[in-house]
Amino acid sequence: MEDILLKVEDLETLVNSKKVNFSAEKGDIICIFGLNGCGKSVLLKTLCGVVDKKQGSILYNIDKKQLGVCLQFPEHLIFKETALEEAVLIMDNNENSAKNLLKEINASKDMSPFYLSDGQKRLLFIYGYLETKELIMLDEPFVSLDDNSKTKVAAKIKEAADAGKCIIYTANRAVDKETADKIIYL
Repeated sequence: MEDILLKVEDLETLVNSKKVNFSAEKGDIICIFGLNGCGKSVLLKTLCGVVDKKQGSILYNIDKKQLGVCLQFPEHLIFKETALEEAVLIMDNNENSAKNLLKEINASKDMSPFYLSDGQKRLLFIYGYLETKELIMLDEPFVSLDDNSKTKVAAKIKEAADAGKCIIYTANRAVDKETADKIIYL
């Protein structure tokens, strides 16, 4: 049980009556895959507690501080006035790591995080959580990214999994599910 970080049994969300069952272990890359409107984002929000479940169980075997969640519109996650302050928060108060993160996404430390491009906002949270959290949930992590950034995100997801982290992400394009080693079809 110690490798299992999340166990989901007979979970029904408010928008999808399909029962979902799976375990997420250290090193897993799990893709929740389906067409637009099938309930992928709602399932992810249900897993992290943002949305109530209809029925079933969600059992965490991890300190919730080790859960990183990047929803489809990451501007809702922004709390700080500068990109550096936001990055420091994401990087668990490590300013050097925060500065490196901003360099990696080509962002100025003094810039308001609200002025980052959609792709930069997404990368800020994705890269930060892949480095600092044990269980990472990403809603459509490849959206709003150029091909080079998509390739880097896929590589960083695999690198994090190789380090024993578990990544759960949603996707609606067949090419985006190729990064996963387990797929949940909705």
